[in-house]
Amino acid sequence: MGKQVFYQAESLGLTKLPFTTLYAQPRHMRTLASKFKPDIVDRIRDLMKQYDSSFIEDSTGGGRNSTFYLLAPQANLYVEVNDRMATATGPGWTAHKRVSQIKIFSNNKSYIREIAHILNKIWDNEILKHINWEKIEKKYDVKREDAIIVWKNFIAN
Repeated sequence: MGKQVFYQAESLGLTKLPFTTLYAQPRHMRTLASKFKPDIVDRIRDLMKQYDSSFIEDSTGGGRNSTFYLLAPQANLYVEVNDRMATATGPGWTAHKRVSQIKIFSNNKSYIREIAHILNKIWDNEILKHINWEKIEKKYDVKREDAIIVWKNFIAN
């Protein structure tokens, strides 16, 4: 199937909505047939299913790099999670070697805030303390300070 969910989101015009990008590292990874799935995707999926019973999910990629597409068409919410192996050595299934870019396409700021809050709860004491920003900066070419500001805007409440 691959990118069918992306194409559906595109046809609905959701990829043209304003988007917010969060960067994170998973706490756990789940092994699928040919790839690894970060707990980040599962948390977002469970929340999006609450918003929209017609929720659909798809993914592309393999063991080192994968993209997960999550779509709640009735809620006008589309999320892409790009999961990358941040280190070239060792097994890719360990969460501390992975980094994720989460793009949330929505006009509804409360959806973005709720997604940020559920991701923040993956860790006992705030996700920002558990992110290796050097890996994020290197893999996604983003500045740590900018990424932290975005996070704080949504988890402040």
